[in-house]
Amino acid sequence: MAVACWMALLNIANTWMLIQLWPGAGTHWSGMTLEARFIWITAAAGALGSCIHLATSFVSHAGGAKLGADWVWWYALRPGIGAALAVVVYFVFRAGLISGSGDAATASMNPYGIAAVASLSGMFSRQATEKLKDVFEQVLATHQEPAPEQK
Repeated sequence: MAVACWMALLNIANTWMLIQLWPGAGTHWSGMTLEARFIWITAAAGALGSCIHLATSFVSHAGGAKLGADWVWWYALRPGIGAALAVVVYFVFRAGLISGSGDAATASMNPYGIAAVASLSGMFSRQATEKLKDVFEQVLATHQEPAPEQK
């Protein structure tokens, strides 16, 4: 029951934060730069995506009577992992390592696209981590000459 309450609270908090941070929202966050808002939107959307993954997992395990106490840490820490991973993915996109786009002005960035990629990064963190691994291997690839054959 505590895990279900935790997930419900996280869903509400992340949704509230997204609404408050959204560009054009007249909140106390409005003094923040647009770039800073995008980073916070990314973190909140990544955590929300992780919460969707958590809820799906919880329903599956609780419904099948397979929910054990050893999963508590997974349920507690997963939203933070999703938020952090989404921010890393955002930085990779902003750097142009995946999208290949140049220096697009922050004002022309689509907040819906940012939130979508961040949410999906949180939901599918394993796949996002694998993609980042591929990018990292490409960026830092070393081309070693094959060793000459010994005679």
